[in-house]
Amino acid sequence: MSDWLYVTLLGIVQGLTEFLPVSSSGHLTLLDALFGFRDTDILSMVVVMHAGSLVAIVAVYLRELLKFLKPGRLRLLGMLILATIPAGVVGVVVHHFKWDERFFGNLLCLGLSFLVTGAVLRLTGCRKLTAVSNGEQGTELADISWRQALIIGLAQVVAIAPGISRSGSTISAGVLCGVKREAAATFSFLMAIPVIGGAVLVKLLGALHDGGSGVGMSWGILALGFAVSAAVSVGALLFLIRLVRRGKLYYFSWYMLALGAAVTLWQVLK
Repeated sequence: MSDWLYVTLLGIVQGLTEFLPVSSSGHLTLLDALFGFRDTDILSMVVVMHAGSLVAIVAVYLRELLKFLKPGRLRLLGMLILATIPAGVVGVVVHHFKWDERFFGNLLCLGLSFLVTGAVLRLTGCRKLTAVSNGEQGTELADISWRQALIIGLAQVVAIAPGISRSGSTISAGVLCGVKREAAATFSFLMAIPVIGGAVLVKLLGALHDGGSGVGMSWGILALGFAVSAAVSVGALLFLIRLVRRGKLYYFSWYMLALGAAVTLWQVLK
């Protein structure tokens, strides 16, 4: 496979799975097992792919981000920081002890994680379990409590494992603990900015530590990967926001349950 085709395909996968509640890390792990994509994986490409997704969030939520320049948004900023701390701490520990390298490549665990994501997404379609009915009740973005922020933050911790969707788990947690659907989605994606930014920083620091090894693609190919990832990410993000507004997040549960069952059976029966 040529580098141009490779980065285009990887950019599409990254853009779609980063924001849709299907787990980008889980899909990349699965593609690695099926096709060996990471045999040609280059550190610089991973960085620009995530940078493209980061730009997509900033572009879609630019108005919300500009509101943080006003003093009235300090409380929401505090809630976002509180929600981000658990995943930040756990992520550093996991990376330090290399638990991600030891355990996250297990395909049986991946299949079970897909099933967990599917089950959680399905819960958002059960009106008896959600505190929000038809979008008319529930907590607004600016009024999210520290308890709700912490619950959403803990859901993000679980999503460190491949197969557990970050967007799916955090939005579902928000809705299930009483936050309005669109507010939960906005909170989730604002949380993603430091998460994705931190991932990019870790990759860059790793490259510097290794003396720049693995950074070998041309600027043209890197630019293509960034552009494809950013463009597809914007489309996926806008599509997901529309579904969340309509209360249809659970639509993705059927895909995740089917994929999880297929991967689990593959590993059990092989």
